[in-house]
Amino acid sequence: NPIANRQRSVNNKGMSNRLFGNVYGEVDLLKSLTFRSSFGGEYYSFSGRWFNWPTYENAENSQSNSYSENAGTGFNWVWSNMLTFNKSFGDHTIKVVAGIEAVNEGGTYMEANTTNYFSFDPDYTTLTTGAGAATHGSSRYSRSLYSQIGRVDYNYKGRYLLGATVRRDGSSAFGPDNKYGVFPAFSAGWRLSDEAFMKSWKWLTDLKVRGSYGTMGNQANLAADNQFTTYNSDRSSSFYDINGTSNSLVLGFRQGRYGNAAAKWESQKYTNVGFDATIGNRLLEIVADYYVRRVSDMLYAPELPGTAGAASPPTVNIGKMRTSGFDLSLGSHFDVNKDFGFDITATFTTFKNKIESIADGIDYFSEESRRFNGNNIIRNEVGHSVSQFYGYKVVGFWNNQAEIDAANELARKATGDPDAVYQTEAAVGRFRYDDKGAGIVTADSRQFLGNPTPKFNYGLNLGGFWKDLDFNFFFYGVQGNQLWNQVKWWTDFYPSFAGGKSYTALYDSWTPSHMNAKAPIQENAGSFSTNTVPNSYYVESGSYLRLRNVQIGWTFNNPAIARLGISRFRLYGQAANLFTVTKYTGLDPEIGGGSNTAFGIDEGAYPVIKQFLLGVNLSF
Repeated sequence: NPIANRQRSVNNKGMSNRLFGNVYGEVDLLKSLTFRSSFGGEYYSFSGRWFNWPTYENAENSQSNSYSENAGTGFNWVWSNMLTFNKSFGDHTIKVVAGIEAVNEGGTYMEANTTNYFSFDPDYTTLTTGAGAATHGSSRYSRSLYSQIGRVDYNYKGRYLLGATVRRDGSSAFGPDNKYGVFPAFSAGWRLSDEAFMKSWKWLTDLKVRGSYGTMGNQANLAADNQFTTYNSDRSSSFYDINGTSNSLVLGFRQGRYGNAAAKWESQKYTNVGFDATIGNRLLEIVADYYVRRVSDMLYAPELPGTAGAASPPTVNIGKMRTSGFDLSLGSHFDVNKDFGFDITATFTTFKNKIESIADGIDYFSEESRRFNGNNIIRNEVGHSVSQFYGYKVVGFWNNQAEIDAANELARKATGDPDAVYQTEAAVGRFRYDDKGAGIVTADSRQFLGNPTPKFNYGLNLGGFWKDLDFNFFFYGVQGNQLWNQVKWWTDFYPSFAGGKSYTALYDSWTPSHMNAKAPIQENAGSFSTNTVPNSYYVESGSYLRLRNVQIGWTFNNPAIARLGISRFRLYGQAANLFTVTKYTGLDPEIGGGSNTAFGIDEGAYPVIKQFLLGVNLSF
């Protein structure tokens, strides 16, 4: 109940403070040699308190209540020191940069919780007034980065452009043997429009071809303490009444993290070729790129078997992945006359992803954090894209018992087992799964059901003016991806959740008189052939086109306004997310959440909201 949720949180409070800034100094040591030092950072703190009420309207309400408080502080700073040599020698220009950079960050966090309150009055609820057992915890972290940077840029008459960069980055999150990584990059450009043989092409204002290759290190997925095996002590997990008497808990320890001091920098190699062209007086502007990104030694924390205990898994280096695509931008700026002009920019981006290897003897890994009734939804497999959906493919319904009997006979012939059945818990009105030609549905019948990565996305920006009126429209679209609509498990199957059902469940489920339905027969019990295993019923097209933003403004050009000292007076109206064109049946096809290897699952995210804005721009 959203109204109840808002009312119950009305007395929840929080406060955050942030102090940030930067300072720099620059000195010209010689005419062409400059030294610059800059320091920037922030300090922040936060605190909050919240009360969890019983949810009386829910059938599964436990009547419990609890109160919590938290607080934390943190800081980060960056100190950069750069020496720059910049000089022109006739038609030649060279720029050399050398420097060092240090980054440091850290923070603390604490939280406490108590349950079983006699009164829910916000003036009464504190950590000391609850009758239940109190729990508390705290943590702290710190990490640092040190980099050495060198760069050389050269150009001849602005026609031939060369650049080279090398970084040596060291992170405290890695062990002593792999703390540093070296990452070079190179780029080149050629402005053909300045060549003599291009001068006859009067319609071509500018043309430049370019290419680059570089390596970049990544440590974003790495915990600050990943290299260390740690042990924790807490009452709920490691205290034990070893003496067998009441109230004699003995302090104990449990493993908190498995360390991996051998982890090293993830390497991302980029290759890019492209061109920039301008035709006429900005009548047509083209930017086109083809890119390839190869990732090796990917940092990933695999799920551990249950026998490993509750300790956090270490982040390790696994596999290789290739991503490629084509980026295209077309723009046009055209002034018809002084009273009317327009700008049009269209963008188009393709994206293709492929896992090339994982580890010796391992062809795939699943995301244990994204499960469906104990089954994995996502499989990351060599030769496939990241985060693809995996399960049983629905090919129709069992419309009568004769179909089931015929399929069972086929299964017995295929297996030689007189007791074999084609599909577990097959019944009239339930899903029929694809057997992949085996004659029987088994775990091997599971297959890839969809890819959350779009084949391409596109955008269109329309802007212009007519006298004192200006306007801008921005459209954005995604095409060729699929989403896993997990919400259907709750809304389309009665045994999953006995609450409100969807229109599909009530009016478009299988019945003897309505066999061409979307949902299977509605029953009181779940089964393998309906809702207890991942299947393609949950996979839908995620393509959409959305009007992201609209803005219309009017600028007043009145002598009376100028006499008031106002040089510009503009009123505007703006709207966001006015409409979305999609076949997706969920609340919003633009879902977020997940991780780099598990995304595209809709578990009921709040839909995008329409926003309306009125504003004024004044210049004096």
